[in-house]
Amino acid sequence: MRKKQSDSQKVSRREILVGAGVVALGMSTVRGETQVEKTELEINNETLVTNFCRDWSNKDAEALLPYLWEDLTYQIAPGQPVITSSEQFVKMMGPFMKNMESIRWDILRQHVIGPVVLNERIDHFNAPEGGTSMRFQVAGHFLIEEGRIKVWKDWPIPGVKQIVGGQS
Repeated sequence: MRKKQSDSQKVSRREILVGAGVVALGMSTVRGETQVEKTELEINNETLVTNFCRDWSNKDAEALLPYLWEDLTYQIAPGQPVITSSEQFVKMMGPFMKNMESIRWDILRQHVIGPVVLNERIDHFNAPEGGTSMRFQVAGHFLIEEGRIKVWKDWPIPGVKQIVGGQS
């Protein structure tokens, strides 16, 4: 048996709408919709990562060295080996990059907070005829120190099909 609410316990439509508005305002602040001015350091860090992603199109691992610390820590994806130097990066990635017909990284969105740059990208690796093309949608995490990438790790976006084989 349901108890009848007294008039003092009833919630008016206006109170519901006001409450929903307060929650929405709070959520917009939590979700980052309140704009905070970027510092000069943050602008520089974001530009560094944007240019680094763009320069993969040159297919030259050595040309990426000015972006990377010598003791770089890089992991392509969880469970993959960790690269622990820029020299090792060139050794592992150089031949792969040179063998591609084209490489293009599309940044879908990017955020910077201090020394950390996070981005969502689609990385296209287009192989020549008979090769294996790939397309990966990833979340990239970059830690920048003194104008160079110190730590970099990519994670696949859950629920997105990562493509290996065919044209990306």
